[in-house]
Amino acid sequence: MLLHRVLTAVVALPLLIWTLTQSPAVYVCLLFLLCVALSVHEMSRMIYPAFVKKFFREDTDLHTKKSKIWTLFSVSSGILMYSVSTMLDLSGTERGGIIAVFNIVMLVSILSSENAKFAILHITCILLSLCYGCLPWLTVWDLYLMGPHARYLLLVLTIVMVGDTGAYFAGKHYGKRKLAPHFSPNKTWEGFFGGLLASILAAQIFNFIFHFQMGPWWLMLLLASIGGCAGAMGDLVESSFKRFSKVKDSGSIFPGHGGFLDRVDSLLFAAPICWLILHAYKNLRL
Repeated sequence: MLLHRVLTAVVALPLLIWTLTQSPAVYVCLLFLLCVALSVHEMSRMIYPAFVKKFFREDTDLHTKKSKIWTLFSVSSGILMYSVSTMLDLSGTERGGIIAVFNIVMLVSILSSENAKFAILHITCILLSLCYGCLPWLTVWDLYLMGPHARYLLLVLTIVMVGDTGAYFAGKHYGKRKLAPHFSPNKTWEGFFGGLLASILAAQIFNFIFHFQMGPWWLMLLLASIGGCAGAMGDLVESSFKRFSKVKDSGSIFPGHGGFLDRVDSLLFAAPICWLILHAYKNLRL
């Protein structure tokens, strides 16, 4: 398992860094669009059958078979939401685009459902998939645009990825006290604090490499501390979705890593709060 993780990282990381730093912005936008599609697809595929079996026992087989259609609709809605939001970003009307897509989703769900109960089922699953699998990628895009050569996005990725690695090894060697045994029995407090310390050190080293152009040391400390905690909580939230859906992994796209959401769950929680901190710092500086 560890060998698969290392091999996947060795192949994927250089390609990702090259794409973010060297490719035109339109290609990066298309890459994030693919990430949105994968995230929404895995989320919808996990929770829709689980919701049907949990709350709607009648016609379970019929609606489980329909889950592929609704998953496709969720992915299409996520692609539409991300595309509209990024295109409207220059005019400052992206919020209107997001609300419009939400309204379309609710309207289509209602008109295509045989009764109100299943309309609410569809709306709940699709909007949850969009909120979790699409909206955070808009802040990832904002982080990409925040500085030259995607430096702030790379900083957040470093905080999250090094934190994940630190948590894995700290938990493996020193973990004793369970962090949230009902949702993720393998996570420990020792792993949490080990990952947090790794994130803080990584942020300071990253800032040193960039000749302290990312911001003062206290900003890196704040960013890594809050972003590292958010990343750990993102991992925990995704674990709760998997436990509810009774699946081990969100998918199997990466050998040794599980699904796509299993790799980006920390980023989806850390990116919005890190963007908020950096955005506030830059505005206050001005």
